[in-house]
Formats: sequence, C-alpha cells, structure tokens
Amino acid sequence: MAADKGMKTSSATDIARDWQLEGGVGFLLRLLEARYDGLYQSMTRQSDITPRQFGVLMALYQLGPLTPSVLADRISCDRNTLSEMLKRMVARRLGSKKDNPDDRRSLQVQITAKGEEALLAVIPAAAELQNIMLAPLRKEDRAHFLKCLLAIAKAPPPDAPSDI
Repeated sequence: MAADKGMKTSSATDIARDWQLEGGVGFLLRLLEARYDGLYQSMTRQSDITPRQFGVLMALYQLGPLTPSVLADRISCDRNTLSEMLKRMVARRLGSKKDNPDDRRSLQVQITAKGEEALLAVIPAAAELQNIMLAPLRKEDRAHFLKCLLAIAKAPPPDAPSDI
C-alpha cells in the first residue's frame, strides 16, 4: 500500500513538474472566455444584454415561444440558472411568460418587442465579434475549429454510458 501511495505521489509530482499551463484546456478556455467577454462588452457598447442573455433572446427570436425546458436545452443551460436569468429578463421586459396553449401546466417564454429591439441592436457587433474571434485562424480552419469546440462541449460525461 505504501509503495502504491508513493507511486501516485511520484506520478503526480512528475505531471505537475512537466505541466504546460498554456497547453491546458481549462487555462485556454478561461483565456478565450475572458477575451470574448471583454470584446463583447467593448464592441456591443452596452451592458443590457449579457452573452448568455443574447443566447436566450436569439433562441426566442428564431424559434418563437418556448417552454423553459426546451429553451434550457436549446442554449445548453441548466434550468435553475435559466430560471434566475429569466426572472431578471422578464423584470427588464426583455422577455415575458405566458400560459402554454399546448399544456396548461407549463409556461412558455417569448421575446418582447423591447427584447427584440435590444437583440437587433447588438446583432451587428455580435457578428463582427465572431469574425474577430476567428480571425487568427485560416478561413479553411474555422469551421473545423468550431466543430471541434462543439464536440468537446457536447461530449457526454466520462461516466456516462457510450453509444457503442
């Protein structure tokens, strides 16, 4: 047992000694998120719609009224986080809730005129931001890069059963 513990310590020590922080996925994702957030704020020149709220408004604009469950799945957000975000957005009249005509036990969320106006005001800067973020990559690599990011983001947890 002591030998096993020593091997794990040695292995962890070796890994820590050789770790390249700049090559770590978590480190790079945090850098990427910080760059995106900073550029989003400076390019959109507003603080009314956060990047996550942009996703909510975009989904509602494109798909129409959605139940919170469907909306959460569409924007890859857990229901509790979405619920808190929707409270703030409804209070600011960017979105509204109404009875679901298909199921009276549930609600639907929809974009309001104010939400649509705010979204459309941000769209040109958001499109330009997409171009700026991808600019360091060759044009032929951009779609592949996005496909790789999506594969990582949508991968099942390591303990989930595989579809073999």
